[in-house]
Amino acid sequence: MAKFIHYQKKNGKNAWQFQAYLGTHPVTNERIKTTRRGFKTKKEAQLALSRLQVDFEKNNQQLTTNNSITFKELYDLWLEQYRLKVKPSTVATSRRFIEDYCLQHFGKLKLNKITVSYCQKIVNLWHSKYKQYHYFRKVVGQVLQFGIQMEIIDSNPMRKTQLPRKKEVEQFPNFYTKAQLENFFTCLEDHIESSGRTSTKLLAFFRLLAFTGMRKSEALSLQWRDIDLFNQKFTIGKTLALDEDGKIIIQKPKTKSSQRVNMLDRNTILILQQWRLNQKEWYLKAGYNTSKEDQFLFTNKFNELYYPQAPNDWLYNILEKYDLPKITLHGFRHTHASLLFESGASIKEVQERLGHKDVKTTMNIYAHVSPEKVKETGERFASYVNF
Repeated sequence: MAKFIHYQKKNGKNAWQFQAYLGTHPVTNERIKTTRRGFKTKKEAQLALSRLQVDFEKNNQQLTTNNSITFKELYDLWLEQYRLKVKPSTVATSRRFIEDYCLQHFGKLKLNKITVSYCQKIVNLWHSKYKQYHYFRKVVGQVLQFGIQMEIIDSNPMRKTQLPRKKEVEQFPNFYTKAQLENFFTCLEDHIESSGRTSTKLLAFFRLLAFTGMRKSEALSLQWRDIDLFNQKFTIGKTLALDEDGKIIIQKPKTKSSQRVNMLDRNTILILQQWRLNQKEWYLKAGYNTSKEDQFLFTNKFNELYYPQAPNDWLYNILEKYDLPKITLHGFRHTHASLLFESGASIKEVQERLGHKDVKTTMNIYAHVSPEKVKETGERFASYVNF
């Protein structure tokens, strides 16, 4: 039902406007209302509404047939719904994959023009160029599956493609042995002293990664209230990430198993206590009060949260300066797990300490433990059997 209203413009001239309900969007089920104004006569407003209603009906008919809607239009609808069910950082990752790598191949295509053979061609192309090719295939499949659920299309051609065999890529061992880890911290302390920096921030950060196995995103989101220095405990209950706009956000971990309370060793406690004192002193000189319990452990010179890339740069500089074996920040988590196994910890203990949801993840790390552990396992078996 439409409502026509006579009103007066600011210049004193008379005009007409209308408010009308056009109908329901065939895909989103959203009620579509509109207001138009500036018509000289009521008849002119009525004619404009009639044209608008005809266009709306025509567009609805087009949207309900796969001959008209493009993949990009379906993606936009999917994205609205996707934002309601996953974390902002997950939305940001999916958007990056689709908008940077997928829309160039699918965006302008009508849905009925997207065939299994075309999808397979693009999957093969991704396979030849990118390591993340299986993720691109996955997200395009998710968008098309949404089209099936909304009854826009009848089948999902991407789900029918064959995933090419994973390329054999020579990878560096992404963990340190006990001796290599000790050498890393020796170099780190030298780096801090030689660069004229007395800050224990870097020492505290890398100590937490290596001696607790926490993820980079977990360490960057830590607040002092998460650290119980007296009882030597720490609590993991949040992570740092970037949203769709590239802004830093703090969010809950993906799984409940990632939320955990673990113990800290005495030396790590001492390093954290020293960093707490240094932080209070040095930031106070810059005009920042860091004495509150909700203060974050690791912040930049403006006492703001670090972007996730910052610790990568810290590590890269140290590895380059001292020509150390290549390792990623996540490699310290693997190092912690590997050395836990060497120390005699059970698979269950390692799984709980690292917050693995699936024991398979823990087992995969166990399969890559250091040569010392492999040799020890064989010797222990032979000694036990004793013949």
